[in-house]
Amino acid sequence: MPSINTNLMAIKGQAQRQSTQSDLASTIERLSSGFRINAAKDDAAGQAVANRLEANLRAGDAVSQGVNDGISLVQTAEGGLDAINDLLQRSRQLAVQASSEALSDSDRASINSEFKQLRDEIDRISRATEIFGQHPLAPSSEGKTVPKQLGDTASLGDTLPVDGSWGSYSSGIVSTAFIPKGAENVTLEIDSLGLDDDIQLFARDGTHLVGTPLQGTDPDVVWASNAVHSPADADNLVLTEANGFLPGASYDDAQLLEGGGSFDLSGSATGSYNGMTFTYSGDGDRYESGGDYNDGTNGVERHERLNIDEAKEDLVLLVVGSGAFNAKATWDAMPEATEQLPPPPPPHSKPVEIVTSANYGDAMGKVTIEPTPADSVSLKIDETELDPAERAREALGELQAALNQVDDYRSQYGAVNNRFASVLETQAQQDLNTAEARSRILDADYAEQTARLAKAQVVMQAGDAVLAQANQNPQTVLTLLEQGS
Repeated sequence: MPSINTNLMAIKGQAQRQSTQSDLASTIERLSSGFRINAAKDDAAGQAVANRLEANLRAGDAVSQGVNDGISLVQTAEGGLDAINDLLQRSRQLAVQASSEALSDSDRASINSEFKQLRDEIDRISRATEIFGQHPLAPSSEGKTVPKQLGDTASLGDTLPVDGSWGSYSSGIVSTAFIPKGAENVTLEIDSLGLDDDIQLFARDGTHLVGTPLQGTDPDVVWASNAVHSPADADNLVLTEANGFLPGASYDDAQLLEGGGSFDLSGSATGSYNGMTFTYSGDGDRYESGGDYNDGTNGVERHERLNIDEAKEDLVLLVVGSGAFNAKATWDAMPEATEQLPPPPPPHSKPVEIVTSANYGDAMGKVTIEPTPADSVSLKIDETELDPAERAREALGELQAALNQVDDYRSQYGAVNNRFASVLETQAQQDLNTAEARSRILDADYAEQTARLAKAQVVMQAGDAVLAQANQNPQTVLTLLEQGS
């Protein structure tokens, strides 16, 4: 029936126009964003699936980055092992050379000294090989503990074995050890191995207590061979804080105890200082006569011995020379130092976990790069010696075992590197498939959406035209009124 209060045709047209306008707005949003799903209302289930696929894609990017970091770690460690392998090969060559009994004692001592330098370099490389804060070649945390330190000098109790067995060490003008206050009945004996290495004992203020003179009418050759010709040289080169001396320490030899009238290993001279008593054998090289006197060779006796009844203060011990020496020590008490500068914690190797997969809803996949400690202790060559010839022959087996261990480490890294390469290849393919699946769900189909846009625009225009006609429908009532009048 005709009505002017309720225009049903216009209401229906407006409702249809709103629906068409909503479709048009949705189509324009998809075309402008490039996504089929711009809100959960567009496709609630599809949005949830696409979100999980997005999580997998982002995790895949992080996995690839982490695996590449793992490859860098492996390559860095393998490079360090390659350098250590070269040093071990040279060490084995020296062991073969030292095994020949045709060498003199001094020749074999020189070879042994070179080997020790190579071993020190192996330790340096193992600790210095670092990436991302990891030290894959350093000693394991279960290895040797760091000795108590005074400056950069370890305690005699940490440097030499307490049981009095012989060990091999390097001489020079760097502190061999410090003897802490409270040490009792300390006896140190060295064997210079053909070169003139001399015991030198100091107080921390620079007072030279026991040893050989560096100045005067008869300075000892070991000081001159280390470029120490005067107290000023000693202050600059020897009496350093790194060597355990006090800041501002100054050389003073007024209390120096040298050897007695004749060489005596059990004690040719005795002296005292601040309540401490020292017994010293003297330097055998300074008891020779003629051209051999103070010439830096074995001397009357290549051994030296020092005894301290009780240390009333921290003392600094040096064995000055230019080669290697053997030493042993015994004591009744060896406390810690009264003043210690805590050293930084040494680096150590530990397992490194690399994430290889982290898919949504699945357990995380990981590969563990095991530690490969390649220091001399871990390789079991820390006590290896090339002197005498018998020890050199034993060293051949020890060095061969070390080479085998390094080969095992390198094989381990090679296998891990290949695995990581496979992980990257697999991850790349997985990311491609995931991105494709996500695109099918989330991305807008422009052909389809363009067609929908055209349709919505036509329907919208037609709806506007029809709505205009519907709004004219009440005019028919006026026609009826005109006819009635």
